[in-house]
Amino acid sequence: MNVRLVGILEANALMVVFGLGLSPLLGFRPRALLAERLALAYAVGFTATGILAAELAAVRVPTDWWLLAALAAVTLLLARRRRGGATATPVAPARLDALTIVALIAVGAVLAKTATLLAVKPLLEFDGWAIWATRARALYEFGGATGAVFTDATYPALQHPLLLPGLEALDGRFMGAFDGTLIHLQLLGFAVALAGGAWALLRPVVAPPLLAATLLAIVLAPAFSDQLATNYADIPLAAFVALGVACLAAWLRTDERELLVGAALFLSAAALTKNEGEFFALAAYVAGACVCGRGRLRPLAIAAAVTVALDAPWRIWIAAHHVDVAEYSLGDLVDYGYLREHSDRVGPAAHELAGQILRTQAWSYLVPLALVGIVGALALGAHRAGVFAAAWLVLAYSGLLVVYWISTNPVTSNLYNSSNRTVDSLVVAGALLAPVLLAPASAAERAEERGAGEREQGGEAVRGAP
Repeated sequence: MNVRLVGILEANALMVVFGLGLSPLLGFRPRALLAERLALAYAVGFTATGILAAELAAVRVPTDWWLLAALAAVTLLLARRRRGGATATPVAPARLDALTIVALIAVGAVLAKTATLLAVKPLLEFDGWAIWATRARALYEFGGATGAVFTDATYPALQHPLLLPGLEALDGRFMGAFDGTLIHLQLLGFAVALAGGAWALLRPVVAPPLLAATLLAIVLAPAFSDQLATNYADIPLAAFVALGVACLAAWLRTDERELLVGAALFLSAAALTKNEGEFFALAAYVAGACVCGRGRLRPLAIAAAVTVALDAPWRIWIAAHHVDVAEYSLGDLVDYGYLREHSDRVGPAAHELAGQILRTQAWSYLVPLALVGIVGALALGAHRAGVFAAAWLVLAYSGLLVVYWISTNPVTSNLYNSSNRTVDSLVVAGALLAPVLLAPASAAERAEERGAGEREQGGEAVRGAP
């Protein structure tokens, strides 16, 4: 077996070990089934490793193999001590019907097939090597965000955070060299984390057949596999956004703490993957705050504060190195004259974004699935989750539209060449929300409805009293 391939496999195996130790420390409940335990461990370990790599790159500290090994060992030791002093009820395994099993096997087969393609895929697409691989190579060589690659305007998209190149630089240290072909295999980790994390965290909440079918539909969507192989950050971003938004919606329905922890973890990773991830995370927290109720505002605010804190080092680095966004200025949002002068961009941008979202050639029927989920949630009484999903999608779409509105690039180059990728997070997250929205009412929701009914009856009695 190729020595460099062994290096990537070792890196991801350590991520699983890291996740096994970190999961209970973060408050995730243990899973009774080994397969679910490993799926959750990989999603958590992979995401935490990416966050760590991005944070350390901003302070010029290399994420090396020994550091990941040490963290895995320490977290495992701490988790073992914690298990010795507390008893947590494992999440019970689900009874899976034949169709669910077939769908899960199909998901695994699709990912395995994708792996064989990624293992031989060279760096071809412009952004794949000019932005992400160039930064990954620089992090591998220099150990941190230093040099012209990260500050000189000659290099494109300097504003984007460093989670993806940080992970690829870590792979290079495990391989002993930076391999522009084999780094594509690390991209598979985002798809595996999406499928495994969604199954482990959402399966106790939703109908397993619907969840398995949704995951299969996502990985089978042509745009998902095609864009995953480009070494662009849009599908990695979509994976984190989808997990974060779906966990947040599930928390609104069940009030399970681990789901809010998952939302904070994955939305923080989204913010460190690409700069629009910050807005998608902000939109999720704003939409959640609008519907969660006063009693849950505090834990939601803590989750949002975690995301802000993890995103802060990169924001500080950007400010300290005077790195500006070349394509737009947020100050133009409050410049009425600028907005009016460029208002002719709004119509074409709105039309193109909507067209890319609705392209069945790219996304198959993921968008109708998302719409069925929202309508079903409102019809079945899951009003909080349904309104949250609709509000987040509207806010996320509006955010993309505003960016295209204030952009200084010509509409043709800025919009038509990138809109097929910028909508990834909306489509994938919308689809993953569907099984959460269509799940039966939880005990927390039923209690809430009873309380609301009693309050309404009490109000009518007061109004009818003489």
